[in-house]
Amino acid sequence: MKTLYTATVILFIAFSFSAKKIAFQETVHTLVATYIGATENQDYKFIDDNNVEYLFYDISKNISFEKEDDSKINKKFILTWKNKLVDEYDSVGQKTGGQIIVKTILSIKTK
Repeated sequence: MKTLYTATVILFIAFSFSAKKIAFQETVHTLVATYIGATENQDYKFIDDNNVEYLFYDISKNISFEKEDDSKINKKFILTWKNKLVDEYDSVGQKTGGQIIVKTILSIKTK
C-alpha cells in the first residue's frame, strides 16, 4: 500500500509540472509595436505605444523578416508571439545545462 501511495504522489507531481509547461508554451500574445532594429545580442527589438520594450529571441522559420533591413526600422507591425524554453549558453558558447525563457515571433504583419 505504501508503494502504491508513493507512486501515486510521484505521478501526480510529474503530471502537475508537465501540465504547467504545456500551458506555459501554448499562450499566444498579440502586440502592435514599432521595430527598432537588432540588439547587440541579435534580438529583434520592438517598442509599443507605451514605450515598453520587447526583445524577441527568434522568429518562425516560415516568416521572411530580415533584422538588418533598414526599410523596416521605425515602422509599426502587428506581432503574434509566445514564450518558449531554450538552452542557456555561457559567454564562450558552452551550454550551461540550464534553460531560459525567451520570446519567439509566430507571425508579423505591417500595420
